[in-house]
Amino acid sequence: MKLLLKYRYSIIVLAVLVPRIVWFLLLGGNLPEPPRDQGIYISIAGRMNEGEGISYSREMGLLRSTMTREAVFRSSWSQDPEYLFGIIPVETPTASIEPGYPLLLASVFMITGPSTGAVFFLNSIFALLGAWAIWKLTAENWGEKQAVLAALIWSLYPYYIYYTAYAMTDMIHISLLPVILLLTLRSASQTGAGFASGLAAGMLFLIRSTAVFLVPLQLVWLFVKKKWRTALLVVTGFVLCCIPWVIRNQLVLGSPVLMPTKGSLNLWMRNNPSLLAIEGISIPGFIEDGINRRDLLEYPPMDGIDSELDRSRLLMDRAKDFIFANPLLFSYLTVVRFGLFLSPTGGTIENSVAKLAGLLIYLPMFLIAVREAFRRRRDGRVILLVCVFILYLSLHSLAHGGVRYRLPVDSILILLTALFAGRKAGWGEKELSAEEGEREIEEK
Repeated sequence: MKLLLKYRYSIIVLAVLVPRIVWFLLLGGNLPEPPRDQGIYISIAGRMNEGEGISYSREMGLLRSTMTREAVFRSSWSQDPEYLFGIIPVETPTASIEPGYPLLLASVFMITGPSTGAVFFLNSIFALLGAWAIWKLTAENWGEKQAVLAALIWSLYPYYIYYTAYAMTDMIHISLLPVILLLTLRSASQTGAGFASGLAAGMLFLIRSTAVFLVPLQLVWLFVKKKWRTALLVVTGFVLCCIPWVIRNQLVLGSPVLMPTKGSLNLWMRNNPSLLAIEGISIPGFIEDGINRRDLLEYPPMDGIDSELDRSRLLMDRAKDFIFANPLLFSYLTVVRFGLFLSPTGGTIENSVAKLAGLLIYLPMFLIAVREAFRRRRDGRVILLVCVFILYLSLHSLAHGGVRYRLPVDSILILLTALFAGRKAGWGEKELSAEEGEREIEEK
């Protein structure tokens, strides 16, 4: 362990880069399958470099309409070739997706050109950032030995290596969450860290809109700590990060849109039994027979509705009306998504090697983390980590489910596993801060 601590910087960097380089070489420099939304991000990044901004080309709209897996909706989506998914006008500025990842990818493209190497480079840089953040988060709160172990597990975690090659938001989401947790815990004793944590949450929001729900949790944490000024700085940092996006949408769309407009499509699709059947999710007969308002499952006619915002609102209203008309179906799907989120093999990862990693690595780690979290249930820092995990679990049980959406909070399981190993090995833990020590004495 002494040798590991002595050369920890070099070892962690190598642990991040070497397996990712090997993975990139095994792919032959190609993007991994299945393609998912990689083409969309690459296309938008390229158009941004051409001065077209965040928009879809007419060719991309046609490609997505003809290649979509959801064949049951293909005819309705492709009725008008000028709209992607029937909602988003092509060759026109859009707020359908978060701007962060295309902007980062476009920045790298300006240096390297539109290549798969650019994707690998960008994601690997953020992987280094994530490994550093999980190391600092653990070291500052529990000890250096546990921190090195947590960073090594994080760096070598097969799922994280797998997604480094994807031209999507996953790797950056995975990497930024430990940064936000690190800064949030720091903000309990460092006022300036509150502003930085708000900026980090804002940056993640512009990459993955799920992060908007982290801010209320950050504020609750600081309110419990009676850090009112720091809480205000968190909000300030988040708002300042998001202002350019909101102003841009006001200027080009006529409305200060914050959340991506494509969310309405996702909500409508994720509760549609026809689509779920394609994905292998079956509905029990007694629920299927009792489905109300089946007319809402049909893609709505968009004749005479031109704007992206109006089309999105129409589909959102249809999705909400269907959910409220079928509470039993929605409750059942929430439970299914709950299981897929926690499952070591289910949901959104089809690769057999990834599923094996889930059985052999994730499942034991999850059980260990649950045990360690229960043992440390009086530690406010652990409570915050557990609340973040529960937040992600709740959100995606209501919306998506699946292993892929759980991956960012696997960092929490990794950290708790490192704490468990450190406790079993007899490693000492970091002393409480003066403020925490005084509070503990007062409680006693």
